[in-house]
Amino acid sequence: MSELPPSPSTVVGARRGVTRFVPPARWVAVLLAGVVVLALLATYVDLPLAIYIQKATSADVDGAFNMIGQLGERGENYALGALLVYAMSLRAMRRGWREPWAGAYDRLARGGLLMVAVLAMGGIVTGVLKHLVARARPEMFFERGFYGLGPMFGGKHYTSFPSSHTLTAFGVAVTVAMVFPRCRWPALLLATLIAVSRLVNLDHYASDVTAAALIALVTVVFLSPYFLDPARQWPSRLPWQWFKRGG
Repeated sequence: MSELPPSPSTVVGARRGVTRFVPPARWVAVLLAGVVVLALLATYVDLPLAIYIQKATSADVDGAFNMIGQLGERGENYALGALLVYAMSLRAMRRGWREPWAGAYDRLARGGLLMVAVLAMGGIVTGVLKHLVARARPEMFFERGFYGLGPMFGGKHYTSFPSSHTLTAFGVAVTVAMVFPRCRWPALLLATLIAVSRLVNLDHYASDVTAAALIALVTVVFLSPYFLDPARQWPSRLPWQWFKRGG
């Protein structure tokens, strides 16, 4: 009897490539907990925190965080960089280049593809939610006194939830943490600073950045078995060889 493929709801152990199964019930519990947290933030934290930040933040602090926030712009650039890492890693494996550590190029190739998939899927989810939820950005409150939801597809002033910058930052950071655990804390710290910058610059509310971080985390956890499981060989192949048998 042939072995069944791993379930989509699995997490790959980043240190040894061991696949750990996550029961569906745990997924449901995590999602429900996330919804509760977001509801509490939106009800009790978002507006008071934004008002406090608007009063307490100096121009210098605002400018410094604006520069940090720019690191989360243009997620497609990170995706292109990840594709380049994937291509160069395949080239290195096929040419027999010396590896900095055992399995380095295979790990880099898998991680590069995973990052592309995470940014693509997470970006689609975030983009759809932005226009369907149509939450007014903080500037609408401070300039017009409006706080809440606007018309769907109502334009950039109604695209606060979730934060695209935070999705990009945490999509990259959590992928790096999964593929290279030793780098997890610097990556996650930088992603957190980018998320905070969206609050300080009054571009988003707390629940906006929290939702984006959760989307990134769930996307990485969901997709990682397809890319990092050593039993799946296709990520270490050229694209036109992905669908060969045995992958």
